[in-house]
This record gives sequence, structure tokens and C-alpha cells, in this order.
Amino acid sequence: MSRRIVILGGGPMGTAIAVGLRKSQLGSELRVVEIDAERRRVLSEKYQIEASETHVPAAGDVVVLAIQPQAFQSFAAGLAPNAYSECLLISVMAGIRIETMCHALGTNQVVRSIPNTPSEVMQGMTVLCPGHAVEKPNIDLARDILGSFGKALVVTREEAIDDATALCGGGPAFVAFYAKGMFDFAVECGFEPNDARTMVAQVLRGTADLLAVTGKEPLVLCKEVMTPNGTTERGIWHYRERELDTIVTAALRRSAARSRELSGV
Repeated sequence: MSRRIVILGGGPMGTAIAVGLRKSQLGSELRVVEIDAERRRVLSEKYQIEASETHVPAAGDVVVLAIQPQAFQSFAAGLAPNAYSECLLISVMAGIRIETMCHALGTNQVVRSIPNTPSEVMQGMTVLCPGHAVEKPNIDLARDILGSFGKALVVTREEAIDDATALCGGGPAFVAFYAKGMFDFAVECGFEPNDARTMVAQVLRGTADLLAVTGKEPLVLCKEVMTPNGTTERGIWHYRERELDTIVTAALRRSAARSRELSGV
């Protein structure tokens, strides 16, 4: 792929995408634009990414909008007319709808997506939705770019992006919140923090691989570990008494609802 990729915004998500793209086999020229000097310093020292403060769009650029959603209107207001009219725009901003971006940026080649932070280690999960007027080669290109650091799923219903925002975008935070409980338990039991981290990470990684490789339903994997009247069953009973599964799905619904609030739907 020869088209230049420009990431606008060097925050956690923009950085994860930049690191993932650098590790990928796409071979495209990659630029990161970040207005905050301190963040540019972090990008340089921690990730060896030399970000620039400004960017002049060129025809054919693939521009990844990784700025804060709250900053989008002021960003768009400061642009020259038709600045991005010959670019493919891939938004990773939560809650900004395709129609809003097309109107503000003067182009109909807009793809809305929700990636996640495991993109930094090539294990990202991105769901993307192209606008109705996006050309087929641009849809394929967006999927290839976003899939180069993990997996990418194309959907045609934009509302699905709000649900994916909860499940995929926020998913690493939800899983990490659960992992903290496992980590705290291990340390409380006397394991060294590094050993605790290794055990928790490997349990999560192994379970994720079991789900992906075997194709078994989550509850099947659960029952395979639960010996009747055994140790795991005792723990699962506690989850059921507290209705943990209901709490998890309720949290995801609230997260998706917040995404729709931000979209103004």
C-alpha cells in the first residue's frame, strides 16, 4: 500500500494505532500529528515516534481522526474549505456520527470505526462502518489498515458502532477491571506482583485462545472447569448469587447508551 497514513491525535488510541501500524506489513509512510508538546515528547521518548505539530493534507492521504470527540467541532471549524475533500477519513472518535463528519469536513469518504488499545500489541479488535457514499476500494483499504494490527469487522448499520464502542472499545477496560481483582487476590495470597501479573495475564490469554480456537460457548468452557461441589463451582455460585452476568450486560448497555448520547441519537 503506497498511500500515506496520517494519524491526527497522539493520545492513547492514536498511539496504539501508530505502534500497531509500524509493526504491520503495510509499508506505508506514517505520520502522527499531535498539538501538545508534552505528548510529543512522550511519543518520542517512549515509542520512538516523532510527531509533528501541524499537518498539511495532500490528495490521497488516509487520515485517521484520533482526536478527542469534544475537540472535533473546533478542529473542523479551523480547517480551510475542502481541506480533506480528496482524502479518505477514518474516524476513531466515539460518538461522532458519519453524517456530522461529512458535513463538517466537506467529504463523503468517511469511515467511522471503533478500535481498541490492544492494537498496540497487534491484538486489536476494530469494528468499522463506511458511509453510504464511500467507494469500495476505500472500504477495502480502511479494513486492511485497521485489520493490520488485529482483526477488523465491517458493518453496514451505523448504530452497531455504538454497541461495539461498549464491547470492543471499552472491553479492555472492563476486562482489566476484572483482572485487577484477580491480581489483588494473588498478591493477598503472598505471590510476588510480577508472578501475579504473569498468572493473571496467562489465564486471560489462555481463556481467550480457548474461546477463539475451539469455538466453544463461554458457558461450556465454564462448565468444563466446574467439578460438582468443587472449588470453581463454589466461586461461580458466588457470582450467580450476586448476578454478575446481569451486572456485566447492564454495564455494557449503559456504555452503549452513553455512546448514543454522545452521537445525539
